[in-house]
Amino acid sequence: MAGRGKQGELTEYKKSQIKRDLEMGIVMTVFRQRMERLTVQVIIETRQVAWTRTADKTDGVLDLAEIREVRPGKNSKDFERFKDSKDKHADNTCFTIFYGSQFVLNTLSLGADSPEDAEKWLTGLDLLRKETLEAHTPAIVESWQRKQMYSIDQTKKNSITLKELKSLLPPINFKVPSTRFLKDKFTEIGAKKDVLDFEQFHKFYNYLIFDNQKMILDEFKKESCEFIMGNTDKPDSSVVHLYDFQRFLLYQQKETWANNVNQVRELMTIFIDDTMRRTNDPEFTVGEFLSFLFSKENSIWDEKYSEICSLDMNNPLSHYWINSSHNTYLTGDQLRSESSTEAYVRCLRLGCRCIELDCWDGPGEPIIYHGWTRTTKIKFKDVVKAINDHAFVTSEYPVVLSIEEHCCVDQQRQMARIFKDVFQDKLLTEPVELIAEQLPSPTQLKGKIILKHKKLNMDLNMENRRDVRKGEKQGELYIWDPIDEVLRDLLGE
Repeated sequence: MAGRGKQGELTEYKKSQIKRDLEMGIVMTVFRQRMERLTVQVIIETRQVAWTRTADKTDGVLDLAEIREVRPGKNSKDFERFKDSKDKHADNTCFTIFYGSQFVLNTLSLGADSPEDAEKWLTGLDLLRKETLEAHTPAIVESWQRKQMYSIDQTKKNSITLKELKSLLPPINFKVPSTRFLKDKFTEIGAKKDVLDFEQFHKFYNYLIFDNQKMILDEFKKESCEFIMGNTDKPDSSVVHLYDFQRFLLYQQKETWANNVNQVRELMTIFIDDTMRRTNDPEFTVGEFLSFLFSKENSIWDEKYSEICSLDMNNPLSHYWINSSHNTYLTGDQLRSESSTEAYVRCLRLGCRCIELDCWDGPGEPIIYHGWTRTTKIKFKDVVKAINDHAFVTSEYPVVLSIEEHCCVDQQRQMARIFKDVFQDKLLTEPVELIAEQLPSPTQLKGKIILKHKKLNMDLNMENRRDVRKGEKQGELYIWDPIDEVLRDLLGE
């Protein structure tokens, strides 16, 4: 949509206004088992979208970091349930949030009261999701801590009792040795009456993490890497100076960018808890230094390799490993699970460039499912439309459709017509080069959809031919023999 396409042109003031409006929330129609009018809002502190019936009770939440797609229009099964009902929402007032960490995603389908409200939410969610994914580790940790605290008490009173904390720790993989252990920690951070406010809870968390990571500090007391001076028993008991940290980055971590002391200073500022210590000559506490070591900012992976270099994409297609999917249509096991067009959408958006279509004769039109099983059936044309809409969202490089063909010739003709009608000029139907000794490159095939399918031999005069009316495959595959200078039939006798 136009507004989201121009998101980069939004002023900072406009962005903050949109985020403030989403934080205030609006009443929308939520399409679930039934249509309900609920308040939907973004909780900035925890980086979540929440929908509520009353001010003091949250019906549900989803994490902004788990949003995989926000799809405009009535394009989810949630809307299909109510297409014959009294729903008055126009297509341009509706959208669906697809979210989750599993292959099969959850959905939150919403209907706003106006196209303007829907557009504002589409733009705002895209903006907030990107900010969340790009957030620095300390901001991510703080959001997570607030989420844990609020999960105990939805009134967000900004405090947590010792009893509540004790029940919170096991689900986050920390086994409490004893109640005395917690009481001692409460005393250590200055808590009163067995209650922590958020700042104290934040400090408590840092102490727990430090206790589990501090053995790493022994490595930095060796002569080859000695720059942490003094006691390291507590997270704030010693410091790491700016130029010591710069030398560590340069000589131990081999980070060439650290020659620029201003960049080192900016990095340190991100991890310093106390704003009063964010000066031109910053110092890490050992706890903050450990936080950096275990952060995504210190990842061993060089992010430049996450991007495909266009200069590397000019070799023949057969020179590459191709991200492929088998039985793409399935959302679960191969015997009884659901077949879904959303499985194709998910795979394509995850980066798959080769997907499979198991095609069978259906009632008047081809269908896709795992043959001879109890998996559900979906229409071939619906799958092709989904592929067309999502093929090049994640990558512009070619998509290969691997066709497992079980259809009769008549329904194969329908398939061919659907491919042409839906894909149009995206469908590769002619050689990229008329005379070529090798396959075209991914660059030459950008934006193209390739069919991988055995051809039917329609020569009716051929001896011992199979019955092509039943769709039996008589494949023809030839390869050039450079020694004898002839084409060899690989499938011949």
